[in-house]
Amino acid sequence: MRSTSRVVLIGLVALLVGGLTQAAQAHRTSLSVEVISEQSTVSPNGRSMSFHLETVCDRKWTVMEARVSVTQAQASGSGSFTPICGRIPYVVGVTVPVTQGIFQTGATQATAVLVVGQGSTKRAEDSGALRARPSVSVILADQGKLQSDGSVLINVTITCPMSAVGQGGQVAIYDGVIRGVGTFGPTPCDTLPHTVSVRVSSNQGSFRVGSAEADGFASVTEGGDVFPGQDLRTIQIV
Repeated sequence: MRSTSRVVLIGLVALLVGGLTQAAQAHRTSLSVEVISEQSTVSPNGRSMSFHLETVCDRKWTVMEARVSVTQAQASGSGSFTPICGRIPYVVGVTVPVTQGIFQTGATQATAVLVVGQGSTKRAEDSGALRARPSVSVILADQGKLQSDGSVLINVTITCPMSAVGQGGQVAIYDGVIRGVGTFGPTPCDTLPHTVSVRVSSNQGSFRVGSAEADGFASVTEGGDVFPGQDLRTIQIV
């Protein structure tokens, strides 16, 4: 009887240990990194590209390497990123600076690597194809000059990446009493800033010297799609 009881006890202990081991394994955090974006965004000056990753890692692990790289036919870039670690997947936005050439719209290959220390070193890697799309920068001047006819002349600077096509835009000014709009034509998309002077007039009357709200808008096209940019700021009419 004692022998039988001992066998049963040993069996129960083994089952308990095995169950605890399985439970621990079930709660063990996996390591992964994934390029989840199908599209990326090229900065107006072509010097960086942005998209999203998804990471899974444990908060207790030491991140030894977190790096992402992108390549195009004429350019490439690489940089580090900060993973968000937890037991569930987290989305991480990354911006990769160019290291060779200038980024353009079009086909792009992205690779992400995540290495952690957990006693031994663990590594995860993923690659994906992206469609790089453009962005446009619109920057209004802080001042507009009041003209003799009551209109305001204000500078606006447009920057957009190569392979995009500028579509022009408009500037609206509201001085607290009247509102006026002026338009401007397309500017080149060559990663360089292009400044144009826009005459803003109103059929409601003449603008006044002083503070006013200005709204600048421009757009570019690429692949049949339209991509806008905007700048809204308080200016001084002088």
